[in-house]
Amino acid sequence: MRNRSLMQKKMETLESILINLQRIVKTQEPIDVYVQNIQKGLDVVEDLKSMVEAEPLSPNEVNKF
Repeated sequence: MRNRSLMQKKMETLESILINLQRIVKTQEPIDVYVQNIQKGLDVVEDLKSMVEAEPLSPNEVNKF
């Protein structure tokens, strides 16, 4: 995998966003803060999806179709 460290960093970012969302719910912060953090999480997921799609396919993956 070419971007292993970058993907690991993105996964850690997503994990911290989810932990922050738990904190937001527990402390009953305004809904705007919650929505902003959800959007950040969705952005990270989109980045990860594009990184996975950019990876070359293995021979086993190519032959599945």
